[in-house]
Amino acid sequence: MTREERASVEPMALFGGTFDPVHYGHLRCADEARRKLGLQHLYLLPAGSPPLRGTPQASVTQRLEMLQLACAEFPRFLVDDRETRRNGPSYMADTLQELRTGFADRPLLLLIGQDAANQLHRWHHWQSLFELANIVILTRPGAPSDYPHELAQQLQPRSVSAVQELSAARAGAVLHLEVESIDVSASKIKQLIRAGRSPGSMLPAAVLRYINEHRLYLTA
Repeated sequence: MTREERASVEPMALFGGTFDPVHYGHLRCADEARRKLGLQHLYLLPAGSPPLRGTPQASVTQRLEMLQLACAEFPRFLVDDRETRRNGPSYMADTLQELRTGFADRPLLLLIGQDAANQLHRWHHWQSLFELANIVILTRPGAPSDYPHELAQQLQPRSVSAVQELSAARAGAVLHLEVESIDVSASKIKQLIRAGRSPGSMLPAAVLRYINEHRLYLTA
C-alpha cells in the first residue's frame, strides 16, 4: 500500500485499560481524542490480565458487560475483547502483533495517557511498539511528561505535529494530543461505593446500575 493509499484508509485506533470499572474519565477523554483525530470509530481494549497492575476486582465478563453498556452512550466506540480471550499477561506488543497479521498495511493508533507514556519503557518489548503502531499520547494540564533518557531517545525523533501524518504512516509516528482533564478515577469511584455514597456523575447510569445490581466494589 502506497503512502497515498494508506492515507485514504481510516486508521484503527485502540484505547486500552483495565476498565474496572469504565468511567467518564476513560470515555470522554477517548471520545475527545477520537474527534480530534477525525475518526469514525475507536476500539476499547480491555486487558485480561494487566501485567503492571493488580488483579481487577470485577471479572472479565463483568468488565466486558460494563463496557458494552457504556458503548450504548458512546455509539462510536467498539469493544475488542482479544486480550481477555488470551491466556497469560495482556502484553500490548502481542496484541499489536496479532492485529498486524490481519491488517498488514493499515495504520494502527495506540492511544495512551501521559502517565502511562512516562512508564512506556517498563512495558513488555516496548521498543517493538514503534514498529507496530503509531502512538498517540494524550496530554492534559497538570500531567507533565517525565521520560527517562532511553525512552526520550525513541520518542523525540518520531514526533509529529499533524494528525494527518498518522494516516500516512502504518507505524512509527508519535503524536502528543491535548485533551481535557477530567477528575475521575476508578479508585475514587470504589472509595465512594465502599463509603455508601453514589459516584453517579462519574460514569454512565447503566454502568452504575450494573455495579449496584451485581454488588461490585463493596469491599477493597
